[in-house]
Amino acid sequence: MSELRTMDYFREKERAVFSAIPGMKELLQAKPNEIPAIEVQHPDAVFALQTANCLFNHNRDLSVITQRAYFSILNGENISDVRFRYDREMTEYWKRHMWDD
Repeated sequence: MSELRTMDYFREKERAVFSAIPGMKELLQAKPNEIPAIEVQHPDAVFALQTANCLFNHNRDLSVITQRAYFSILNGENISDVRFRYDREMTEYWKRHMWDD
């Protein structure tokens, strides 16, 4: 039987992993006018926060792509590699669904 994981478990793991990402502390503590410059310097931190903030979407496929990236980051995968895979999956998703209503 698999171990039950709660959102609290993942948020605690997130705090530990995200605190080690270069630029994360600066990004979280930045004043609004400082954010754009920090985002340019630390795209991995921006991406990690983006995935954490968009885990649940009205579209299941988009949620799966984002959650896959988020859990990959929490599992210690290289964020640049995760972002590359995420971008590829999102591009493929939009190619398939560009004309959906």
